Amino acid sequence: MISSGNDGNGRQKAGTDAPRRARRRPLLCRKPSRTDNALYIAGWILLALGLCFMLLQAFAPETAAKLHWPLPCAFDSLLHIPCLGCGATRALSALMHGELLESLRWHPAVAFFAAEAAVFMLSQTLGRLSRSKVRMLTFNDVYIYALLAVILLQWIVKLLTGWRP
Repeated sequence: MISSGNDGNGRQKAGTDAPRRARRRPLLCRKPSRTDNALYIAGWILLALGLCFMLLQAFAPETAAKLHWPLPCAFDSLLHIPCLGCGATRALSALMHGELLESLRWHPAVAFFAAEAAVFMLSQTLGRLSRSKVRMLTFNDVYIYALLAVILLQWIVKLLTGWRP
């Protein structure tokens, strides 16, 4: 007779027919993972860089105007169609100026990602300040798949409508 289950150490017993199931972290946890910690730190760094850029624009607009992306899009130059990220820089600029609809028009994934990041950072901050009494939103692959779906959908729409930057 073939037994099923694990051997107590988390490993599958030999001769079992039961498939191994990967353990998924729940979306809300009391303790952040290493990935959550890394994303949280990266979020604060990006927030600080964005704030510095906004302050530079407010107090030294001529210097901020010199900070532009100087390279043309290789994808557009070679294939003459918009790339997956086409319009993202303009969308980020519009979002930083508070123009949400303009940002969505240029590239909806930027606003979608910004909303995801804001909810994640707020949740992580509340959880950490409450010393894990409040459950925190944790990183999950679902967020990446949703973001990829938005990117692909907007790219297909841009290809079908003949959108050009």
